[in-house]
Amino acid sequence: MLTLGRRGKLVVIGAGITAVLIFVAGWLRTVEETGEVVNAVRIKVDDVKVKSVDWDNRKMTVTIDFRIFNDTDKIVTLSKIEYNVTLDGINVGRGIASYTDVPLVGRAPVYSKGSTVLPHDFTFDYSDSISSSWDKLVRGERGVTWNIKGTADIETAFSIIPLEFEDTLTM
Repeated sequence: MLTLGRRGKLVVIGAGITAVLIFVAGWLRTVEETGEVVNAVRIKVDDVKVKSVDWDNRKMTVTIDFRIFNDTDKIVTLSKIEYNVTLDGINVGRGIASYTDVPLVGRAPVYSKGSTVLPHDFTFDYSDSISSSWDKLVRGERGVTWNIKGTADIETAFSIIPLEFEDTLTM
């Protein structure tokens, strides 16, 4: 059995106190960072463009341009966006843009006090309930309204923070 003298006990107690202080400091930094990101990072939809129409399978692919605004003093990245899309009030599906398999150094950074656009392709099926909107999109006409609502995982150097967003774009 190991016995510690007075000096050994003081070293162990000092190391324990130091470990607790380091943990508390890290936890406080994460809590502060979460509040800052939730209040200062925003996601908007810049544009929705028709990329292709698959007439045989009655599917359309659009490119959604997500713009991430970063008003913090930190560089952030995006690891994932999960979103729901409605076209003229009709739900047309869900999409996921995931960058979790890309190393942090390979992801698009959103620099401090800046913004970055991240395009993502979204494919949805034709239905009779969206026929007039579908026709407008195919002909390149204006007069459709997109609503995109979801959650994005914003990454900083120390944490991953879920951020809810919703944007409506009338074209």
